[in-house]
Amino acid sequence: MTHANRFLNIMISQAIGESIPNNTEHAVSVTLPTWEATVGYEEGEEWVVSKMNSGYPRFFIHSIIQQLASNITAKYGRTGEQCMVFSSYNISKRCRDFIYSKTPANTAKPTVRVLKLSTVPPRTDLEKSTVVETSIGVIFFPPAVFTLAKAYWQHSGEGISSRLAEYLLKHLFPQSTHKVDVTGDTKAEIQARRIQKISPSINTPTVSKRRDDEDTTMFIDQKFGRILDLKFAPAAKIALKRRIIGNIEELDLDLNKIRENTKKFDADDVYLYPSGMASIFNCHQALLSAFPPQKSVCFGFPYVDTLNILKKFGPGVHFLGLGDDQSLAELEQNLSNGMKISGLFCECPSNPLLKTPNLKKIRALADTYDFAVVVDDTVGNFINIHVLPYADMVCTSLTKVFSGDSNVMGGSVVLNKETRKYAQLKKYFTMHYEDVFWAQDALVMERNSRDFAERSRKVNENTQEIVNFLKNCSLISKVYYPSLSDTKNYYDDIKTQNGGYGGLISFIFHDPNDAITFFNAMNFHKGPSLGTNFTLACPYTILAHYGELEEVEKWDIDRNLIRISVGIEDKKELVEVMEKSLEVTLNSRRDS
Repeated sequence: MTHANRFLNIMISQAIGESIPNNTEHAVSVTLPTWEATVGYEEGEEWVVSKMNSGYPRFFIHSIIQQLASNITAKYGRTGEQCMVFSSYNISKRCRDFIYSKTPANTAKPTVRVLKLSTVPPRTDLEKSTVVETSIGVIFFPPAVFTLAKAYWQHSGEGISSRLAEYLLKHLFPQSTHKVDVTGDTKAEIQARRIQKISPSINTPTVSKRRDDEDTTMFIDQKFGRILDLKFAPAAKIALKRRIIGNIEELDLDLNKIRENTKKFDADDVYLYPSGMASIFNCHQALLSAFPPQKSVCFGFPYVDTLNILKKFGPGVHFLGLGDDQSLAELEQNLSNGMKISGLFCECPSNPLLKTPNLKKIRALADTYDFAVVVDDTVGNFINIHVLPYADMVCTSLTKVFSGDSNVMGGSVVLNKETRKYAQLKKYFTMHYEDVFWAQDALVMERNSRDFAERSRKVNENTQEIVNFLKNCSLISKVYYPSLSDTKNYYDDIKTQNGGYGGLISFIFHDPNDAITFFNAMNFHKGPSLGTNFTLACPYTILAHYGELEEVEKWDIDRNLIRISVGIEDKKELVEVMEKSLEVTLNSRRDS
C-alpha cells in the first residue's frame, strides 16, 4: 500500500487530545480540532487538558516515559525526589549543569544527583534481534527545580524516546506493566508553560486507554513490514547517513551555479540525533566548546526553541527577528565596528513566515569576520534546496517530511568540509559526539524515508494548488510562501534543479473572526508539527506563542495566523476541503 493511499484511508480525528495519526503508539502530533480548543489548551482549561492523551514529544512526556520514570524513582529515588530520564549519562550531567546555572546566585544550589543505568548485552546470536546493550542517564532533583529540568528536556531535545522507554521498561523492570494511561496537563502546568515553555510532569501517576495489546501491535508491524530487528540498526543508521548525503550529492547538478569548487561530501560528516532540536542544540554546543565563547546571531524569526537555545545556553544572542536585507546590513556594520560573534543561526526558509535569508551574503560575511553559519533546512528540505555550500553546519529535523509518518523523532547535522572551521568542528564532533539515536527509532526512520524524494515532489505539487486557492480568496489578506515572498530570489539561488517551494503555507484573514470560522471548518488533521504525509493545520501563533502575542507581533507574526503543512493526499480532495471551509465562512458572515 502506498503512502498516499494509506493516509487517504485514515480517519481525521476531531477528538481533543487523540494522537495524530490516530491510534499510533509513538505519534508525534496530537488533535486540537478547533481554535477554541487550542486556546483552551494554552489556558489550561479542564475541558481540554483533561482529554490530552498525546502530545508533541518535547512538550508532552509520553505515558511510557512517565511509567519508566515512576519505576526508577520508586527503586532508586530518595524521599521527595523526582527524576527525569535522558539518553546518556553525559546528557544528564548537562541537565544538572543547566539547573545549577539557572539557580539564583543568592540561593543554595539544590541537591541534584545523576545515575547511570545500563541494560545487558545480547547473550546469543538469536538475542541480537531483540536485545541491545544500552545506557541511560537519570537525574534526580527536588520538585522545586522541576521546571528547570523540564526546560532542558524541551529546549535540548535530548530526552529519551518512547520506544527506548518501552525497551527499558521491559529490560530493567520485567515484572512491571507499562500499559498505562497518559495524563493530561494540569491547568497550573499549562499556565507555567506559557512562560517557561515546559510540559507535564513525567512522574505523575497515569493510566491510558490508548495502548493496543501486543497482538494488535504485532499485526500492524507485520502488515506494514515494520518488524524491528535490532541487529539491523547499525546498518539502518548507515543507510540514513548515505540517504541524507546522497540526496545532497544527487541534487548537486550545477554546483558552479551555487559555489565554485564544491567538493563531494562524506557520510562520515553526517551525525544523527534523537530530534531536530537536539541537532541544533549540539551545533550550538560545538560552537561554545570549539571556539572562544561569543554571542551568536539569530537571523530571522525562528521556531521558538531555536531562539530559546541561543538565549539560555552560553553568552546570549543578538536577535535580528525581521531577517531582511536591512537587518543584514546592520549586522555587517556592527561586525565592521568590531562586534564578535561565534555563529549565525537561520532557518531556510523560516517558520512560519517562509522568508529565505540571503545565504550568499551571509557566507561572505562569515568568511570575512570569522564566524560559523548554521542553517536549519527543515522547512525547505534538501530535496528542494541545497544550502550546504553556504553553511558550516546544516541541521535538519528528520521528524518532518524526511520521515513523513509522524511516528518517530530524529535529527541530523552535516558538516561542510570546505569551510575554514571544518577541522575544529570535526575534532569536536569526533571527541564529543554520542550516538544516542535509539536503534528502533533508526529502523523506523529508515523505513519511513525510503520514498522521501517521491513524497517531497508530491507535496510540492499539492501545495501549489492550495497556494493558488488562497491567493484568489478575497477574505485573505496575505499568504506566506517562499515563491510569493520578496525573498524569492534568495530561495531560487539555492533551489535545486528539480526542486519546489515546499509544503508549508501560512496565511492571515482580513477579519480575525473569519480565521476562526475557516480553521474550525477545515476537515484536516489539526495539531502541532509539520512535514507529515497527511495535511496538518494549526493556529500557529496561538499554539507556539500564546504567552507572548504582543511581543511576536513586533516581528510581523500576526496572532491570527494559520499554518498548513500540506500532505500527499489527492490534490482535488485538498482543494475541496478548502472550498468547503470558505463556503462555511461566507455563510457565517451572511448569518452574522
